[in-house]
Amino acid sequence: MPRAPFPAGHEEQRRLVLEYLERRRGRPVTSATLMRQLGVPRERRRAVRRLLEGLEREGAVERRDAGGWVRRHPREVAPERPEKPWVAVLRLDRSRAFARALSLDRERPGAVVLRSGQCRGARDGDVVVLEPPRESRGEAVAGRVREVLGPLEAPGVDGEVVVRLYGLRREFPHPVLLEASKLAAATPRLLAGRELFDDPPPVTLDGETARDFDDAIAVAARPGGGFRLYVHIADVSAYVRPGGPLDREAFARATSVYFPGTVLPMLPPALSEDLCSLRPGELRPVQTVILDVDARGLARRIRVADGVIRSAARLTYRQVAAALEGRRRYAGIPPAILEMLRTADGLRERLEARRRARGSIDFDLPEPEILLDLDGVVTGVIVEPRNRAHRMIEEFMLAANEAVARCLARRRAPCLYRVHEPPDPAKVEALREMARAFGLSWRCEAPHPQPRDFQRLLERARGRPFYPVLAQAVLRSMKQARYAAENLGHFGLAAPVYCHFTSPIRRYADLVVHRLLRACLRGDRRALRQAGGGLEACAAHCSASERNAEAAEREIIAWKLVHFLRGREGERQNGTVVAVAPFGVFVRLADPPVEGLVRIESLGRERWRFDERRQQLRGEATGRVVRVGDTMPVRIVRVDPVQRRVDLAAVEPQPA
Repeated sequence: MPRAPFPAGHEEQRRLVLEYLERRRGRPVTSATLMRQLGVPRERRRAVRRLLEGLEREGAVERRDAGGWVRRHPREVAPERPEKPWVAVLRLDRSRAFARALSLDRERPGAVVLRSGQCRGARDGDVVVLEPPRESRGEAVAGRVREVLGPLEAPGVDGEVVVRLYGLRREFPHPVLLEASKLAAATPRLLAGRELFDDPPPVTLDGETARDFDDAIAVAARPGGGFRLYVHIADVSAYVRPGGPLDREAFARATSVYFPGTVLPMLPPALSEDLCSLRPGELRPVQTVILDVDARGLARRIRVADGVIRSAARLTYRQVAAALEGRRRYAGIPPAILEMLRTADGLRERLEARRRARGSIDFDLPEPEILLDLDGVVTGVIVEPRNRAHRMIEEFMLAANEAVARCLARRRAPCLYRVHEPPDPAKVEALREMARAFGLSWRCEAPHPQPRDFQRLLERARGRPFYPVLAQAVLRSMKQARYAAENLGHFGLAAPVYCHFTSPIRRYADLVVHRLLRACLRGDRRALRQAGGGLEACAAHCSASERNAEAAEREIIAWKLVHFLRGREGERQNGTVVAVAPFGVFVRLADPPVEGLVRIESLGRERWRFDERRQQLRGEATGRVVRVGDTMPVRIVRVDPVQRRVDLAAVEPQPA
């Protein structure tokens, strides 16, 4: 069969070269052989050599020592993070000849001195980025100010600091934005030939401030008390092709990062907030998981389809919870959708019961929501428990994720699993001691406890004042969940196999699973090899990026909460002891939920003994005990916005 003529267009040439190198599965090929095999005419060979050099700069291909070219999958090597900058706040001396720069990095505390002429006009109290300090005669000396971010108290400066400290990516490169801008024209083609899901009507449920809607749900009742659950997930893989600028940038970011009032998205807004977002009334391509669930909450049949939906409504958790609980009649929800949601709530109950029966651990710890004004200044903090709508979406997403992982595992296809390994026995024993200090006897199958052992401990503590502290201790006793190319099970969910599938707009791991699932179901071995390339490196990178993003999110919340306390020195509150140390106790305030240190000298004029095993302090003279979970009246003594630290003092001797 005659070979098709070599194309003239750059993008087509690029695609052919990459596909050819992919087919060679890591075997090097010289430029001459590649051009001969692809039928490159003599007049275009110089252009193809430039193309190969460009692909090498992008990291898409690699030139080996012998001169051969190989395909280099973008997930085989994690992108290098930039050197961590030195971010500090200035305090100018009286002569204004010198300035001290106090580090804002908790991991790198300290100060450096620089001349005022090197400050680039920064004023007292400004946050600056410095050139890395150097050692001179045993002292740290800063070269000069590289960038001025603005006053420490100015709105938005905290976010800029965290972005730099954690090496986050804010702006998208031009090639990424250019590729994203061209994708709208592809939508009609992507929708063709897909299965339409409009009965029952799909809806999205998210928080009030959500911008990206990557999942929609619908539920129908079935004979015999069963249900049919539809979980529709935005088909990001239809738009973001492997190896292109969008894909490389998404991999580098690996996850969206959420700050109060804003987000650093994994994908450009043209996709995350438009083309891939399941906005009401607009046709969107989806990958749909259909689960037939019996009356006991057991999935009997699983089907996955390339679908298209038009979301019937954009609903919020509070709105749906109010409707389900009858607190507001219909809450603005059309009757047909309300009836579907009531059916969905019935399925939620069955799935919850089923998961609880197998021992899955549910911490039920609410997250603080920070309220901002139009300038980004904190105006308040609210902490609301998870309601029925939150739990409904959580159950449906868990069910879909587990179903997809089972589907891939049964077909022995590669998968990027979400794994959670059993806890360390030493940490389990420390948790047992804490439970005993709270008056709870905890029997577990030592040295290999099961998930239901932790579930029973939490159920016994639920509703008691010390529950949040114990739940956090249970979390700390466990290993962190991570991504892996090998199925190691998920201990916390008591699931033999699990993956992330339901958030491809904000997690690269989910995008990889989408590609693997589609290739597996179509029997496309080449696409399966391509999507499964470099899974171990991809898992490590996604796990590390997730940890970094979570730390950044905690940092910005701590920053805003501490700044919210400025000017409230002297205020008294009842707090909860959350940790005990030889030098004092850490107390979490109620409003806002900030932790501060009560130094041991503030607890009374006596010697205190620290009991690490029981996590308590005992007064030698009076026998008084201060332990984790105690309520303690405290006074706010000092708020340090630089170190994000709050100092507290006990306002009265603690009772025995």
